Amino acid sequence: MSTHHQPPKRLRQLLQWVGGAADLEDILGDLDELFFIEANEKGKSKAQIHYSWQVLRLLFSYALRRRKSHASSRSIHHKNSIPMFKNYVKIAVRNFSKHKLFTTLNLIGLALGMTICLLALSIAVAIYQSDEQHALKDRIFQINTSITTEEDSKNYASTYYAMGDEIKSTYPFVDKVLKMQTSFHPTIQQKGNELELDGYFAGKEFFQFFDFQMISGNPITALEQPNSLVITQKIAEKLFPDQDPIGQELETDNGILTITGVMQNLKQTHLFFEALASYSTLENAQQDQSLSNDWTNYRNNYVYVLLNENASASQLDDALAQTATKVANFHENKEITLSSIRLDKVVPRWNVSNAIGIGWDQPSMIFFLSIGVLILLPAIFNYTNLTIARALKRVKEIGIRKVVGAEKNQIKAQFIIETIILTFLAVILSIAIYIPVKAEFLSMVRAAEVLDTEMGPTQIIVFVVFTLIVGLITGAFPAQFFSKLSPINTLKGEIKNGRSSVSGFKRGLFVFQFFLSMFFMIGVFTIGRQYSHAMTSSDNFNASNILAIPIERVDHQIALNELSKHPDVNSITTSSQLPGVMVNRQTQVIPNHVDTLDVNEIFIGDEYLKQMNMPFIWGDEAEMKNSNQNEELVVVNERFLQAQSVFNVKDDSLRFQMADGTNCRVVGILKDFNYEPLNTNIKPAVFRRSLEESSIALLTIQSSNLQGTLNALQLIWEDMDQNIPFEAHFLDEEIEKAYYFLEVQMKFFSFLSAMAITISILGLLGMVSYTTENRTKEIAVRKIMGASNSTLYYLLAKDFVKLILWAVVLVIPLSHLFYDKFFLYFLIRYSTGMGIMEIILGIISLSLIGFVAIYLQTNKIARMNPANNLRYE
Repeated sequence: MSTHHQPPKRLRQLLQWVGGAADLEDILGDLDELFFIEANEKGKSKAQIHYSWQVLRLLFSYALRRRKSHASSRSIHHKNSIPMFKNYVKIAVRNFSKHKLFTTLNLIGLALGMTICLLALSIAVAIYQSDEQHALKDRIFQINTSITTEEDSKNYASTYYAMGDEIKSTYPFVDKVLKMQTSFHPTIQQKGNELELDGYFAGKEFFQFFDFQMISGNPITALEQPNSLVITQKIAEKLFPDQDPIGQELETDNGILTITGVMQNLKQTHLFFEALASYSTLENAQQDQSLSNDWTNYRNNYVYVLLNENASASQLDDALAQTATKVANFHENKEITLSSIRLDKVVPRWNVSNAIGIGWDQPSMIFFLSIGVLILLPAIFNYTNLTIARALKRVKEIGIRKVVGAEKNQIKAQFIIETIILTFLAVILSIAIYIPVKAEFLSMVRAAEVLDTEMGPTQIIVFVVFTLIVGLITGAFPAQFFSKLSPINTLKGEIKNGRSSVSGFKRGLFVFQFFLSMFFMIGVFTIGRQYSHAMTSSDNFNASNILAIPIERVDHQIALNELSKHPDVNSITTSSQLPGVMVNRQTQVIPNHVDTLDVNEIFIGDEYLKQMNMPFIWGDEAEMKNSNQNEELVVVNERFLQAQSVFNVKDDSLRFQMADGTNCRVVGILKDFNYEPLNTNIKPAVFRRSLEESSIALLTIQSSNLQGTLNALQLIWEDMDQNIPFEAHFLDEEIEKAYYFLEVQMKFFSFLSAMAITISILGLLGMVSYTTENRTKEIAVRKIMGASNSTLYYLLAKDFVKLILWAVVLVIPLSHLFYDKFFLYFLIRYSTGMGIMEIILGIISLSLIGFVAIYLQTNKIARMNPANNLRYE
């Protein structure tokens, strides 16, 4: 019977719409059968007319009304009863057992795909639970500041120094105010080891706001007196493993601080610190300016308020609106808005700058979850493709079920339940993968230890719901596809669904899988190239064989004299900053006696620029020695002159004043180069000659035995000062540490690529396996007729190779657009851009893997004995 003619689609849809929930499978099947017979015997036109007449009669027939009435009165329990559900589970288990390859491929693919999603969800759950443990969280609010100018508008988590005192003294509904400042980063020496701490200056009310548990010390008085210090348990164990920390004194760049408390390590909070110094310590250090009257500086200063029990958030908002009016008097041409946010809502935020602590933001979370979904999609596509590829083996089962009375929803339920069972098995395997992956990932994330990502009730519920959603989505298309199959066609072994075929859909899914895998693979090569570029970006200054030795705690001149005596030291100089890493000292210059310009301030010793081989475009470093009390001679970079030219400089453009009042004259201009890492903009820089302000000795070493030279330098150091430990690091190693973020990105993209490639190859193996299995007899006949193995390889592999080539065609422009125009701009500002080699290497790498997988699978079929294949059923 020919079926190249199809019945009128609109009339068929009209009958289904009028029928509603009524079961019309048998009627539609009979109508289709009659249409095909008449189309062959009498022609298509007469068949369509007769088909239309039959449909119109049925629309007003008693039979249709009865079926609709019967459908509306049936109980849902009749359709999907508990025994039926048990039957679905039994069939699913049998199918898993019967088709082990199909089950294994899907199980591993879904498990790998779900791993990144589980990781993202566990981190999201932990972040959304931040600060939930504090008893007063509903009454604690953080004050935020929004500043709008003609150029832009930004929302800051920080606020003005004077804000705390103003709110507390003006509004009686405010119970307490906590002031915090984040510039406390002390470097301490302990048992020969240097340890830099992350910390805050915090008011004495800190432990009245937050329920952080104290291990020792009085939380009420721990931060009351100046020079008081509270440290976390982790730091206490590092510094005083065998002693009681309370009462111990630490020498820091903020003076000598006394430990007054030890608290438990942080958990589930938006804050991140290892030490707290009393806020009065900061106030004493800033005696030249009254912080309580400072309405100009808002960066890195934070205010939390605790409202009275009867106060409301709206009262606080009204108070902040009134205070903003006062603040506006100190800021011309700026619109100031003050707002508050409840403690348990501080993270995650959508758009906030200068956040305290971790500052988890919603865009990053959405991006991470999106990456997880991108990895999961190929696994879902694998399931869809392999399920449909197995359609020939299941269509008769579906046909028999429909003939004996199974409805569409029951067929759908069967496939969705089967998928959900497989998905729950996959999530168990995924958790086994997720645990070590989570540990590795969190080790790369700053301050991740404050997140509680352990498996708890909330995470279990989230994981279960996520698994159900994945199961429903994964099983939706196969369930819809099989439920719409005609029972007549299925019993004949035909899997056409109306006029459409799923081959195009399967091809599209396959192409997307390989496109995604190539996309991530290209990303790995792109980041790798940028990392290589970053390691050689010091071409504008000498970074090889440079040994850096901290000298801030010894006499600088004596250190230079003694260290220079070693014969392997070719030259020696000093600096306050290592080139190639972040500059940690900024100041302001006054180019026209009115305006200020932010600049990097770098103090250097004699011959520094010459020893480091930094490129001059004008002037000479030697002139800096001629500085006098009235005028200091300095060297600047090109960016300094460009930034200064914006201001109205009426006098000599080579003269300016430092913020400390020092008059300066430029005697040399350096060519612009990346003095800081490549992900940082080139900033205006001023190089000032000062041995006293320098903190690092830079030695150019020429030695055939570096370890012997280091040992000899250590002996010289110990003869000079035995109390200060000898430390030495090569400059190129310090520059490499500055690009740790690129290493993290490479690891992340490599892991994603491995996931995506594995899932794609699993799908490829499954598709090739089922394709070759269904063509076993054809291959046997071709071999008997004389076809060579190479001909058979071509025959079996050509369709898959074409799909891989389609993925190549798509990935070339899209990967270039994303990485070159977007990703690299944010990752590393001064990148070399994306080259053609990264694309070629990414494509070749994955294509080879794909071709090997195709060859291995087709080779197995092509080399089988054709006599055995002809007996294949």
